[in-house]
Amino acid sequence: IDLQDPASDAAQLVVIVVALIVLVGIVVACIPKLRSFVVGWVRRIAHEAFTVLRGLRSPRRLAMLFGGNLMAELLFAAALGIFTTALGDPVPFEELLFINMCVSLLSGLIPVPGGIGVTEGGLIFGLTSVGVPQEAAFAAVVLYRLATFYLPPVWGFFSLRWLERNSYL
Repeated sequence: IDLQDPASDAAQLVVIVVALIVLVGIVVACIPKLRSFVVGWVRRIAHEAFTVLRGLRSPRRLAMLFGGNLMAELLFAAALGIFTTALGDPVPFEELLFINMCVSLLSGLIPVPGGIGVTEGGLIFGLTSVGVPQEAAFAAVVLYRLATFYLPPVWGFFSLRWLERNSYL
């Protein structure tokens, strides 16, 4: 493998992946029982996907979906900024937003429930990358995660019990 030419390595990887996909397709096409299983599975998934996409034709639903996600990202970045500022190391909002969105993407790709550990590590790395001292970044991230992830289920539990007790649910 020539480490000096990453483009040729990427091309080789693409060729290998395409060859594997073709090989799997041939195997599925040649075995009738496997073919009927795969075709049924693909049809079921496609039907569910199109049902979801039909529901997104409404501009109101699209606005709620994207607007809600946008507001969540903005508010989480603001909360992280509050903790960094409280510890004496203010970070510009656009950098906090970039860090938060990158960490959200990373924690979504890594299969760890709630992104526990991945999110904390990514946020600490991001904050130290923009100049926050490591100790302050660690403290800000621990406080931020306590306030936004670990404590809400506690008061949510008591709120749910109150709602059930008063027949709201």
